[in-house]
Amino acid sequence: MKEYYCWVWQILKTELNFKNKIISLNTIPAPVLVYSFRIGNWLRKEIQKTDQKMRTLLTIVGIHHPQADIS
Repeated sequence: MKEYYCWVWQILKTELNFKNKIISLNTIPAPVLVYSFRIGNWLRKEIQKTDQKMRTLLTIVGIHHPQADIS
């Protein structure tokens, strides 16, 4: 997970536009995370923690609104 967040942060701090950042996130680090969901037993708390961390990173760089609906 530490490497995943490192990849995400490296992509988010680039000067790409919003569309290209999302494409990069879906191309590079997301498949690694999806693969780990398939081979490991993830608890709901772990998935929620990962989602919360990702939303926090997106909010820091201004892609995700801090008061956006999370449902």
